[in-house]
Amino acid sequence: MYTMYMALHITNPAVEQKVRSLASVTGESITEAIGAAAEERLIRFNAAGKNLSSPSVEEVLAMIRSFNLKPINEDLTDDEILGYGPEGFCE
Repeated sequence: MYTMYMALHITNPAVEQKVRSLASVTGESITEAIGAAAEERLIRFNAAGKNLSSPSVEEVLAMIRSFNLKPINEDLTDDEILGYGPEGFCE
């Protein structure tokens, strides 16, 4: 299988400065600093029990079934369900 790599282009000056500062204080290259930061964040993200993958078909169907079991409040108008007040703005 062929893997294609593409250069990373940072267009946000504040982000670029943070990356350069990180590389400077760690003594790493910019590439190494970005790689280490991304890896550390992924580790924290996964440790928090969050999943990067999309839900499976079974999980989506379970969500739909759960939603469909909830009672319908027919006393509310569509606007009230969406959170719009009498002036037409979200409350």
